[in-house]
Amino acid sequence: MHRLPASARKLAVAIAVCVALTVSSCASPPAVVPLTTAQRTERLQQGFDRYWRTIADRYPGAVRPEVSILQIQEGGNLAAVLRACLRRQGATGVSVSADGTIGVDRSATVLTTAQLENQDIALFTCTVEYPRRDLYDSFLSDSQLGALWDYYVGFLQPCLSLSGHAVSDAPTRARFISTFYTAKRWNPYLGVSFVTARPGDRDILQRCPSSPGWIRN
Repeated sequence: MHRLPASARKLAVAIAVCVALTVSSCASPPAVVPLTTAQRTERLQQGFDRYWRTIADRYPGAVRPEVSILQIQEGGNLAAVLRACLRRQGATGVSVSADGTIGVDRSATVLTTAQLENQDIALFTCTVEYPRRDLYDSFLSDSQLGALWDYYVGFLQPCLSLSGHAVSDAPTRARFISTFYTAKRWNPYLGVSFVTARPGDRDILQRCPSSPGWIRN
């Protein structure tokens, strides 16, 4: 029986693997259950709680204002709403760009610790009252996070490895889900270095997307 040369066999295997990876990256995830409106709001509130803890750590005597979500903001109205809110809170040294990005001036306009505290509480208040729609929509359920872990381990890790990159070990599925909304969040791209250029790195994000298509839908 005729056998292909070793180099040809390796090439054939590589092509087969690449085809399999491409198909798997396009496939829809198994049935997943998205967050309900109540669960999404709860995730948002948990983020606000973490935000306040950073303020309380900075100003031990700070009193958390009794504020709640007034309206999920989106589109071109966000900047105007945030500007009006910050004015009502008496914030100084704060600017809001057209896309709603908040800029903070910590220089001459704010000098004392009390002024800095007032500024940070004003930012917290307006962030809680008018959260961004893209943030609200970005939260994933545990079911969706499990499907994302499947994508990372089943497609993204081997795709990056085939591109010549060393990829960090994946956490367990359960740990990935439990740490996703913390500083310990894992992503295969975290361990990838582009200091030494490799052939194909220019279009690696097209070949090895950092997230599956369904997560953007």
